[in-house]
Amino acid sequence: MKRTLATAAAMLMATVAATASATPAHADVLCMTVENAPFYASIDGYGGTGYLFTLSPGRGFRADGWGYNDAYGRNWIRGHGAEHPDRTGWTLHSHTSC
Repeated sequence: MKRTLATAAAMLMATVAATASATPAHADVLCMTVENAPFYASIDGYGGTGYLFTLSPGRGFRADGWGYNDAYGRNWIRGHGAEHPDRTGWTLHSHTSC
């Protein structure tokens, strides 16, 4: 009996640990573009670099990173637009409803 309880407790702890590690560290945020949103491959202290394309207004945008402020005080968010779901990049937070 004692061995069975110890085995069950160990299995329960392993299940809880596996479930906890499978949980993502953050959740993506689904929002919309509210105006033409120039989309860049990366950003630096002065804004977007490596222009890719412009996302159309009224389309979905899935943000998976944000909070980067450039030297001009603009906030940038990372994610991908519904028009190009295979391309992750950066756009200004103000161009979205996030």
